[in-house]
Amino acid sequence: MSKPASTAGTVTSLAGRTGYRADYRGLASAQVRAAREKLRMDYGDFAAYLSNAVGWQVMPGVVSRWEHGTAPPGDVLLATGGEAPPSSVLSAVPHSLTAGSLAGPWLTCYQFSGSKFHADIAGVTAVTERQVRITNCPPEPRTQGHAFPFRNEIEAEVANRHLIGSWKNVSDARYFGAVHLAVLPGETVMEGFYTGLGSDIAVITGFWKWVRVEPGSLAGADLSALTLRDPAELYALAEHHTQYDAPLALAELGEVA
Repeated sequence: MSKPASTAGTVTSLAGRTGYRADYRGLASAQVRAAREKLRMDYGDFAAYLSNAVGWQVMPGVVSRWEHGTAPPGDVLLATGGEAPPSSVLSAVPHSLTAGSLAGPWLTCYQFSGSKFHADIAGVTAVTERQVRITNCPPEPRTQGHAFPFRNEIEAEVANRHLIGSWKNVSDARYFGAVHLAVLPGETVMEGFYTGLGSDIAVITGFWKWVRVEPGSLAGADLSALTLRDPAELYALAEHHTQYDAPLALAELGEVA
């Protein structure tokens, strides 16, 4: 029986043709470049983004080589082929400092409900060249009038000398809001405001002060055994701390029970 003639609906395998070889290296390079361009990142920002995704340090120059014909590792290829986070409207605003310059522990204090205070130590982690993720570190946060203290998770972005983002109180399912902090020269003090829920149809705002904690003072310390000072006292300490003062030492924040 004769072989039927091919039709328009027949799929022909190019790989089965003599002499054909797919340009997998070129396809991989194009995938890396397309992922970076989709995020509107330069090589430095994209290298930091990939470093966070794959768990090892990616250098900007290596990203450039991957885009120009050097085959990327498999984990990088998978990371660039995944769903990329949406770029921010602030991406077009230049950043005057890097997210990495803000990394580390900070004392964070704010007032709420008119006359109550909250204080905690928050850890800032650089996700990309200009994006950070912030979570509470030990010791236990302190929130006046609450048996269970507020625990905030924050995602924010550096724009000029400002840190702008969103926060969520993970202690419950209700409270969230926005945060806008100015990073003072020296990168040891941040101050600004948060917005939050007054009710389902009302917005409240409050002053929020951040002071860097000297990382060396935490070395070897059992932070889970530390009890923070009264949050009103820590708020006053932070309020009077200027950009010209040294970072706070752990001993200034509390004592071991």
